[in-house]
Amino acid sequence: MQIPTPGVRPRDRVGVAQGRHMDNKHRTAAMLAAAFVIAGSDVAAAPSAPAPAPASAPAPAMSDDALAHAYVGWVGRILEVPTTSDFDQPLRDAMATMVTEHLARLKTLVPAWIAEERARGGPALSDASVSRAIHNRLVNEMALWRLESPGADYDAVLTRAILRPTVCVTGVRSSYMGLLMDWFQAVPAADRPTLLAGERTLLAHWGTHRTALAARPVPSLADDEAAEIMRLRSGEAKPDVAMPPFLADNVFKAEPETLATRCALHQWGLARALRGGAAPGAALLSWRYASLKPVDDWTDPATVAAGGAPADYPRVAQIWAVTGSVDVRVAADAQGRYASARVATRHVVVPGVTDNPPVAFETVFDAASLKAAPQRFIPLKAGADGVMPRAAVMRIDWKLQ
Repeated sequence: MQIPTPGVRPRDRVGVAQGRHMDNKHRTAAMLAAAFVIAGSDVAAAPSAPAPAPASAPAPAMSDDALAHAYVGWVGRILEVPTTSDFDQPLRDAMATMVTEHLARLKTLVPAWIAEERARGGPALSDASVSRAIHNRLVNEMALWRLESPGADYDAVLTRAILRPTVCVTGVRSSYMGLLMDWFQAVPAADRPTLLAGERTLLAHWGTHRTALAARPVPSLADDEAAEIMRLRSGEAKPDVAMPPFLADNVFKAEPETLATRCALHQWGLARALRGGAAPGAALLSWRYASLKPVDDWTDPATVAAGGAPADYPRVAQIWAVTGSVDVRVAADAQGRYASARVATRHVVVPGVTDNPPVAFETVFDAASLKAAPQRFIPLKAGADGVMPRAAVMRIDWKLQ
């Protein structure tokens, strides 16, 4: 049985005052590597180039029952509840019960998803394609889980927890659930049932069609953060919300980003949005989109570095067989020449993700599209009235040949 391991990008190797802690992806990779034999020879080729085994997913050389069992085990390791003494026992017990209930749900859902893929793809569908589709669906479900809101009461309590000064400096937890538990433990005991009930509601949504999912905000929280940092660096502005000292050191000394500083950056961005008058729900939505884990975070960087994608095609998109197009809005100068560009809309197709927006994959073509825009842009010409257009929208297609 072949189980490739999820990868860890260098920026996630975070040292804290208490020593170096293993983040979720390190720990998951280590646990899977210890539990399964790693090999890499029997994965079907992608349409245009030989594809390595999906880096975060069970490989296809197994029965559908075994594949389902492996995927449920993979999610179980991702959702492992920390047992360290800094979490109180009632919280650990409540979270462990919640995860056990969710894994029992997945033991029904994942086989059903595999059957759906078999029925949709027909006899010609390869085992590798089934494995890739289930991986994609699970990664997207994890993103949807952190993106959705179960209600205003939950959101209000969660916002207060996220904004607690100590949340981002307590160290890197060894499980995906660790930060959740930090938030839950940061609130008064009377508020904890609201968060636990909300999480149960969100986990119960896995495998369902989300009918009221809010779109990605424009500009994003990350865009706002970057613009404000540029103003602060230039001396043109004074901070409306003070940065924590360790975040300011990271930002203004250009030190490598860590999980803790990424957490603090978005915490600061959320505080700024609320201070600036943003509606609480809208501000929290921006924070959720900024904080969700994209497919890049579930892909082995060594596999990405190995190459094999068509020229300029994003490697992560090729590994997971993602296709689509991006509409780029280009601003032109007074002579109609390219000046700048931004992503306007995305149309992304992801194997296995058919019933909900592919939120974990939506931005996979953004950087490549913005890089391609200057080369593909055709200078604008004045209209019959002699007026030079100052903007145009161009579509950049991403298709595996």
